[in-house]
Amino acid sequence: MNYLVIDGNSLINRAFYGIKLLTAKDGHYTNAVFGFMNMLQGLVERTSPAKIAAAFDVKQPTFRHERYDAYKAGRRPMPPELHEQLEPLKDLLRAYGCSVIECPGFEADDILGTLSASTPEGDLCFIATGDRDALQLIRKNVHVLLTTTKMGQTQTSDYGETELKTQYGLTPEEMIELKALQGDSSDNIPGVAGIGPKTAGELIQDYHSIDYIYAHLDELDVTKGVRAKLEAGKESAYLSRELGTICLKAPLEHDLSSLPPLMPDEQRLKAELLRHEMFKMISRLGLDRPSVPAPHEGATDLKREVPLVRTDADGLKKSLSGVKEIWLHSGFTAGEKAGVLLFAEDAVIDARDDEGRILSTLFSVLENDGIKKYTVNCKALFKLALAHGREMKNVAFDVSLAAYLLNPNASTYAVGETALSYKVPLMPPAGAKEDDPDLALYAETAALPLLCKRLSLLLEENAQTSLLKDVEIPLANVLSSMELEGMAVDRKSIEDYSVVLSSRIEELQKQIWELAGEEFNINSPKQLGVILFEKLNLPGKKKTKSGYSTNAEVLESLRFDYPIVDMILEYRAHAKLKSTYCDGLLAAVQEDGRVRSTFNQTETRTGRLSSTEPNLQNIPVRTALGREFRKFFTAREGFVIVDADYSQIELRVLASLSDDKTMIDCFNTGVDIHTATAAKVFGVPETEVTHELRSKAKAVNFGIVYGIGAFSLAKDIHSTRAEADSFIKAYLALYSSIDAYMKRSITDAKEKGYAETLFHRRRALPELASSNPALRAFGERVARNMPIQGTAADIIKIAMVKVYDRLEKELPEAKLIMQVHDELMLEAPALLARKAAAILKEEMENAVKLKVRLSVDVGVGKTWYEAKG
Repeated sequence: MNYLVIDGNSLINRAFYGIKLLTAKDGHYTNAVFGFMNMLQGLVERTSPAKIAAAFDVKQPTFRHERYDAYKAGRRPMPPELHEQLEPLKDLLRAYGCSVIECPGFEADDILGTLSASTPEGDLCFIATGDRDALQLIRKNVHVLLTTTKMGQTQTSDYGETELKTQYGLTPEEMIELKALQGDSSDNIPGVAGIGPKTAGELIQDYHSIDYIYAHLDELDVTKGVRAKLEAGKESAYLSRELGTICLKAPLEHDLSSLPPLMPDEQRLKAELLRHEMFKMISRLGLDRPSVPAPHEGATDLKREVPLVRTDADGLKKSLSGVKEIWLHSGFTAGEKAGVLLFAEDAVIDARDDEGRILSTLFSVLENDGIKKYTVNCKALFKLALAHGREMKNVAFDVSLAAYLLNPNASTYAVGETALSYKVPLMPPAGAKEDDPDLALYAETAALPLLCKRLSLLLEENAQTSLLKDVEIPLANVLSSMELEGMAVDRKSIEDYSVVLSSRIEELQKQIWELAGEEFNINSPKQLGVILFEKLNLPGKKKTKSGYSTNAEVLESLRFDYPIVDMILEYRAHAKLKSTYCDGLLAAVQEDGRVRSTFNQTETRTGRLSSTEPNLQNIPVRTALGREFRKFFTAREGFVIVDADYSQIELRVLASLSDDKTMIDCFNTGVDIHTATAAKVFGVPETEVTHELRSKAKAVNFGIVYGIGAFSLAKDIHSTRAEADSFIKAYLALYSSIDAYMKRSITDAKEKGYAETLFHRRRALPELASSNPALRAFGERVARNMPIQGTAADIIKIAMVKVYDRLEKELPEAKLIMQVHDELMLEAPALLARKAAAILKEEMENAVKLKVRLSVDVGVGKTWYEAKG
């Protein structure tokens, strides 16, 4: 029989510090619980224990404190974010089937020692800990699973007597003697002054115990200095051995054999995991599969027994005749048949038939404006309809978009996880069988009406109903059209550019090798660090665990003084362009010469869109080299690209939200904001503002949006920190309402627990309540910039919907094809380009009403590059 004994304090600390701060929807912290449970499950899968015990310290003095007042003195107190997770973790462990054991006057280590000492003959006890002190507990039938963290990854090593001897050259008992000499700074165990780990290890390997060492002190083969230190530290050595020896006889109620067996309380365990929103763990433990209730087991939270109806296209048509609302889960293909799964008329309907017949029936329902549709992923349905020349009308609600608005920090918006998160029961409909492969889908479909109702009520409480119905759902339709349209690219030009880049990469490689005096792998940070900071002895070296840091920040600080560094940065830029953008873009080109990106509405925390395959949001346009990529995006024959870009939208949002009269006047009178700022901050007439002064003002203007400090600004504008600080103070004096707004944003976010845009998009900010100054500072930065960035994101989404609707009515030949940050692009017939540009500009500039006017720059060209101008 195998037993697993866990050092609870050690593992929860490792989990807490190894994972960034996480919270559930209600704001309680979960990162330590999350990390601990993942480690626990890994340990269980590794050891297959019949019984588990988790040992925890009790917050009161132990016998060691009574023996030595300074024991563990100087230890930092447990952060409150960790402390609040201790009791919830213990509740979770009990539900898991673990015995949670505490013993006043003794430490968790003593509990581990006492339990492991009771391991029955022929059985095996595994001690899981991150504390090497436990290595003294190793016996023939006791192993220590030592967890360590390297490069952010937790690793577990199994130590038995053989492994301990190989690693340390010592026996378990000799590990105690080792601590007697070297001490332990983390526990404030003094050891012998001046005797470090290396000397202590050699002494114990040679003489095995401090008893022998002190009985034969004059005979030891050591230097006079070591002998003197040993002699002076004898009392401390014996005290340290006493403090470092784990007790094997703590007064516990149980030994290993009398512990209750590992029998999880699945209902309670699932409830606890749900409370912490640990959906993947629920799935990992097999607690997510719905089960068919026994006869007369009782009604579900749905207050009725929902039947399952299996039918074909004709049956589906008959079932949906006269309905006023349906809940659409998904479509799927099963063998040669297509299918659709939905809820209507108090039943789960699984319809499967020939694809054409199913689609025909489905489209007749989607196009029926008299039927409300509640969807799980409305973009997929919009896209399906558009791809067949049809449309979907009257979408009343969407689960994934609603869940995203309610909690943009969630890792998934799948139906099952969302239902569990909002305490909506997943009960299979009547007629479903336990072994049915679609049982979980049926249960999710049955839950949709209640789930939509609960999410809808929460959106109303948050004043987010309009954001869903008037922005996100219509936008899903726009994005589905954009995904189908795609954008043409010039494959031949990309291939030619890839060759040019390859040639330059090879040339740079040779030059770098020549300056280095040898060939090496430029892409290897380790090899590059050795060349730069050891062979060439460049300054600014920053050592990491894996070698010297050669990140962009380090190299940028050296590039103007050392030609090899400048070449390395250029090499990296060219290599990135070739591999990520040339090769990546070519791989995404479809047979018709167009790329079709997938737009994601539920990815970012601020509400911005993201795109994949290819990621159009990251097309590099900040450098002249990267801007070349715009030349490869082109219009089809007889068409042109119409490009419109919001001018300084985040600054305009900032002016409006802060109600700063000075900045508002600048924008509304058409003054160049950066020139005006430079003139007033630096005290010169606008006519005398140089390019350098305007650039500095621009850096301050945009930096303020992101909560920039003097240190970062100084690096951006190549000034001293004192000068940067004076610029920021002058700026905030000029735009005094902005300073007040920024402070108010932090105060409001602390009170509410979240930051909010003008349109009520929210982002939870538990970091503001953290005891960690760095995390609090991060939370404050987000509290300042999220309302600005998020409002700007909302505005462009609203603009996209308005542009799309107007084009459909007035210029259907023109299509929205791309969105990149604050920029929209149309593909329009060349003869109608002027009209398309006018529509695009009008709808973007009038998307919303702020205290400042929105300004849009519009261009037309055969390529994105020409249209951008």
